[in-house]
Amino acid sequence: MAAEVRMSVEEYLQLIEATAKNVKRVGKATRTIQRETRPVRRRAGKAMKGMASALKKANAKARKKDGSFKKNWTQARVMKEAHRLRRRGL
Repeated sequence: MAAEVRMSVEEYLQLIEATAKNVKRVGKATRTIQRETRPVRRRAGKAMKGMASALKKANAKARKKDGSFKKNWTQARVMKEAHRLRRRGL
């Protein structure tokens, strides 16, 4: 015969969090506990290196003085233009 447990889900999760402070790997049931893992750092690829300046140029081309888009410009078109500028190396 199983023992009777009178605990809500919230109380159970608090109990798990309190007991699993230094656990590196946590199961799916306790997603609220932050894992003690180092964030993965990725190097920027060759394609992304010129993207910042290309985006600045494309945004300057697409926006008015007040910051809104010029006629026929969308965020999708800005990104397409930035990719084009990056590929051409301008």
